[in-house]
Amino acid sequence: MKPPFSVIFLTTLIGVGQGLFLALYTGQLYSFFDLLPDQDSRTFYAVGSAISLAFLVAGLIASFFHLGHPERAWRSAAMWRTSWLSREVIVLPAFMGVVFLYGVAHWLNWHTPAIELAGSHHVDITLILGALGTLLCFALFISTGMIYACLRFMQEWHSPLTPINFTLFGGASGFLLASVLASVAAPELTGFYAGWAIILTVLA
Repeated sequence: MKPPFSVIFLTTLIGVGQGLFLALYTGQLYSFFDLLPDQDSRTFYAVGSAISLAFLVAGLIASFFHLGHPERAWRSAAMWRTSWLSREVIVLPAFMGVVFLYGVAHWLNWHTPAIELAGSHHVDITLILGALGTLLCFALFISTGMIYACLRFMQEWHSPLTPINFTLFGGASGFLLASVLASVAAPELTGFYAGWAIILTVLA
């Protein structure tokens, strides 16, 4: 298989954006359960979300370079019942929208409790948006991976391991980028993200 560079940029850039979002939300969940120190919403989560969104937008732009008729791209969503490409086209903008809202919620410090839990813990809108974004993120990994996994004539890719590998490589690259972000904005989290980046890379 010799994919055009636009496809390589598409899958790599979007995968990094997905992985970085997963890394951010993972760190927030660890903090929620008092396993990691809390981080400033603006300097870490909001900035990280903006970087994630930038990668997603760059990947989306790259996708237009391998379309014969970019002006007809919207039609690709019409076959969502049978086409993994259509599902990817639907899930990607939905995921990008949630990443944007997640970043905005952190930037505006929307931490008013939405759900009260026992003890001092409470669930706010950022945790809810993060959970929704995580579901969409994995749906996007599966959709993208299955575009290639369902190609029977490509035996090397025609495997259930393909979407798993997409997820692992995207996660590894995202956690690696998160470790770089943490080294600047939250040094105490650098080892956490770097450790997970190594684990995900080895698994991939």
